[in-house]
Amino acid sequence: MNCFLTPSEQREYERWRVFLYERVPFLHEDSACHDKDHCARVLLFAHLLAKACSLTKQQREALSAASVFHDCCRSDDGRDVGHGQRAADRYRSVCGMLGLAYDELVFFIMAYHDRHDREGEAAIRSNFPDAAENVIRLYHLFKDADALDRFRFGPHELNETYLRTKEARALIPFAKFLNGKEV
Repeated sequence: MNCFLTPSEQREYERWRVFLYERVPFLHEDSACHDKDHCARVLLFAHLLAKACSLTKQQREALSAASVFHDCCRSDDGRDVGHGQRAADRYRSVCGMLGLAYDELVFFIMAYHDRHDREGEAAIRSNFPDAAENVIRLYHLFKDADALDRFRFGPHELNETYLRTKEARALIPFAKFLNGKEV
């Protein structure tokens, strides 16, 4: 898999990265491991997965928005189940003020990213009956992008069998390298 973004893809990534750092407030600003740097790496993994899967611009935008907002409402660095819903609610409430078009798909990806796949998939099937499989695919890609950054905790902190996509498994060496772990 080609892990490199084209100049156009790099500009798209950079636009979202700047947006993250300049426009997205975080509730837990002093987080040691769920900070904006983590979200920027998730954003990069999302863009690399989008490239590998030949996603549309609309799908890339959805993954980008989910990446930059997904941990903005964490209250601590523990499990914090519910932070996904809080982040989705924040996303919905600030879209207009931040110049973003609200996307229900982004809302659901974020709201359920901290839940078991079965719960997220059921919510997606219920709310997107005509596009469930496509939305679930994006949900899985997003959760994989988030999971790939688990190497920030150490070289054995990602159980690779939990990755949902072959494209994410192909990024494991890069994820280890990005987090300074031996490849």
